[in-house]
Amino acid sequence: MEWKNNLMKLFKKKKVGLVLGCGGAKGLSHIGVIKFLEETDVKIDFITGSSIGAMIGGAYASGLSIKEIEDIALKTNLTSTAKLFSPGFGKSGLVTGINVQKFLTSILGEKKIENLQIPFTAVATNILTGQEILFNKGDLVEAIRASISIPIVFQPVILNNIVLVDGGLVNPVPIDVARKMGADYIIAVNILSSKNKPDIKRDKKRPNKIDLEKPLEIIPILQKKLDDLIIDHKWIRNFIKHKEKQDLPGMKKILHQSVLIAQEKLIELSIDLYKPDVLIEPDVGDINMFNFYKAKEIIEKGYKSAHAVFNKNK
Repeated sequence: MEWKNNLMKLFKKKKVGLVLGCGGAKGLSHIGVIKFLEETDVKIDFITGSSIGAMIGGAYASGLSIKEIEDIALKTNLTSTAKLFSPGFGKSGLVTGINVQKFLTSILGEKKIENLQIPFTAVATNILTGQEILFNKGDLVEAIRASISIPIVFQPVILNNIVLVDGGLVNPVPIDVARKMGADYIIAVNILSSKNKPDIKRDKKRPNKIDLEKPLEIIPILQKKLDDLIIDHKWIRNFIKHKEKQDLPGMKKILHQSVLIAQEKLIELSIDLYKPDVLIEPDVGDINMFNFYKAKEIIEKGYKSAHAVFNKNK
């Protein structure tokens, strides 16, 4: 392919930095992106990532082949996911993270970041100060474990008296980190793009669902109740309570959306300020952050997205 040959000529003159963003199970799409880059013979000189991006990027930088990483992901099912996220008893998070750390150690061993095959940096957050913490040396598993510590879900990691949580809080797609590492050509993967929101569809199973902002919709139901002579104040109160309960999101949803909105804004600012040369945004809006058992589907989304972007830029 002519576009592939042109890319190869370009990459021979550039130091390529791969930036992998945060987003839970959505981040399995990073595997698909790397698969495509390998097939296109793109040599990656630097890798940086936040959260799941640090996990996938760290594993690849350590020397695991993308096929090995993909095989591990494809073996994940509901049972294994549940084991990784089994609740603990810590006061700072629902999950202790011990099982995740054991899992990471089993596949990565005891490696130092400074000795990896590809220079790598993981991003974490000092939850007490909001400071960005960069791991470019030291224990690889500890760095990844800190970077993936989603607040409230995971108990924080304490290293050198610093309380560390998910890097996505301060730098969801750390493009600037790749620049500082020495990359002069940036391929960034953003899996929290606001363009990939799932469609909110009306519940077809509830034909009598009513929008209180459209008063006319209530008339047929009220008419039926009047005909049956069972309209009373109690029924109206129950109706309104039901509607409020149905529409208002719970605290968990509000917390998740609050963090997500903040991350999306940070990503938009980062992209605008640091301008990656290639921006890949896999269509993973319909994937839940804990859907690790959907690995095959998610990886394919990443591959297709990378293919589409590089073909568009050929």
